[in-house]
Amino acid sequence: MPVVSTEIVAPDIYWVGAIDWSVRMLPGYYSDEGTSYNAYLLMDEDITLIDTVQAQFGFELLEKIKQITQLDVVKYIIINNAENDHSGALPFLMTQLKNATIVTNKICMDNIIHLYPSLKNYQFKIVNNNTQLKLNTHTIHFIPVPMLHWPSSMVCYCPETRLLFSNDVFGQHIACSERFLDQIVLKDHIIQLMREYSANLLGPFQVPLTIALQNLKQLKIDTILTGHGISWRGDNLITAINEYTQFSQNKQLKKKLTVLFQSMSGVVNTAAQIIMQTSSHQVQFCDLNITNLTKCALSAYNSEFLAIGSPNYYGQTTPLVESAIHYLRGLNLIKGRKVMLFGSFCWSDKAVAIMKEMVENAGGTVVSEISFKMGVNEITQSALINELKKFV
Repeated sequence: MPVVSTEIVAPDIYWVGAIDWSVRMLPGYYSDEGTSYNAYLLMDEDITLIDTVQAQFGFELLEKIKQITQLDVVKYIIINNAENDHSGALPFLMTQLKNATIVTNKICMDNIIHLYPSLKNYQFKIVNNNTQLKLNTHTIHFIPVPMLHWPSSMVCYCPETRLLFSNDVFGQHIACSERFLDQIVLKDHIIQLMREYSANLLGPFQVPLTIALQNLKQLKIDTILTGHGISWRGDNLITAINEYTQFSQNKQLKKKLTVLFQSMSGVVNTAAQIIMQTSSHQVQFCDLNITNLTKCALSAYNSEFLAIGSPNYYGQTTPLVESAIHYLRGLNLIKGRKVMLFGSFCWSDKAVAIMKEMVENAGGTVVSEISFKMGVNEITQSALINELKKFV
């Protein structure tokens, strides 16, 4: 039996989640550093579990609860999000926590029953933003945050401890033994991971994010306990909230150029190098032969400028470039950006025109386009440098 450990993260609240050190591919998301599935046990007269873990970690979660209390006295399991990384262990847990009631909103309950038909026979308590769940010395308030990042998503607030259980909001994908930012040495790295998380999960949802932040600003919060990664408390709260506020208003953009391209024979790579070396802005290089889409989204997240390059591939862009543009479009990471397009060809010069249509459909403004035959010569190099001057 593996050794399991719990941790007190606030008065009367235990972290009972799981750390997934090995996972690299999450739904639509590449994580270089694994993730954690954060669940919390709130000890009161009515003992309450807030969120669960992926199904394969259900036994580990149960063992952690056993270290703290008897299973039959757990009264509530709050599910803030039906997504399986937060609810996956629920069917197993309900067979063991025999007196527990599932607490969630109506949309989330419907999703849970679709995902886990066996749960339709268990007791549910449906809550909304007017519901208060009295546990004795603690009260739980429920705040819907639809599309952050599921329609059923909500967060929980405990006014007695000024604590927010934020589920996906303010999270990051990282597997680590620390629970709070103030325990981390490389704090900037966690901020960068939160940006990566926001770019890849919340990009299309800036309007719902704005509404959610307005609602949260009405609360007195001392601690935010996240559903993934590191949590926030004390002076670090403002860091997380400011980052989200900037993103919700598109104020995270800066004078930065993301050069995103695929090269087949090295020609487009050469052009990309020229762009990178002569740009007057901060530059980030996204070679699609070696850079995954998660990292491309992170780079585009705060870039005011994009340069996208592709060779002609049978009268098209390459599949990877097309995929990247579609991905960034879905995340609203092309919208509002100034875009330079560049491409090479041998006999069919269509890639740049195809990219232009895709970028404009994604809300980007094409300010520069250049196509060159076969290699990069002095004339091509001079033309690339001149086109870059349009990025002002």
